[in-house]
Amino acid sequence: MKHKNLFIGVISAALLTTFTTSCDKLKEALFVAFNANSASVDFTIPIINTTATTSDLGTMDNTINLDSIIKAETDNQFSLDDIKKITIQTAQLVLLNGDNENNFANFEEGWLTFSTDTKPTPVTIATGLNPDVYSDNWTLPSVPDINLKEYLNGNSLHYVLTGKARRVTTKVLDCKLNVTFHIE
Repeated sequence: MKHKNLFIGVISAALLTTFTTSCDKLKEALFVAFNANSASVDFTIPIINTTATTSDLGTMDNTINLDSIIKAETDNQFSLDDIKKITIQTAQLVLLNGDNENNFANFEEGWLTFSTDTKPTPVTIATGLNPDVYSDNWTLPSVPDINLKEYLNGNSLHYVLTGKARRVTTKVLDCKLNVTFHIE
């Protein structure tokens, strides 16, 4: 009798493990990756008077509840706990008051770092060179393969934009930051 109960217990545990593993694999197979936009964040770039070193171009704070977004996108079938990876799809800067002397062509390179209330150590999420042509839009290429899931367990986002100027600016530049997350 003891052997029979032990056998049933072992079989039950094995079936439960197999079922749980199968459910996880099924969830992974059913989940369709998607992009989610955070709200635009306004910021200002101060007058930049040096081309010799990098400069702080702006800090931005924002909030996002990715768990709610994931639930809304999946009809409550998935939550943040079910997600394997969250990366940056795009980081776009939009200049609102540019002119021929003061626009994104003034900057040769930029770096966007990211931290949150749950993970305050900054990580570079987008960086890249910028062409020397007039532009009021600057899309920084995302740094590949940085999984931000641990960062996005919280709701408070903090961005810092740093740049290297190729020419000084003569006025404060009003900007917006638009970030799109890729969720898989």
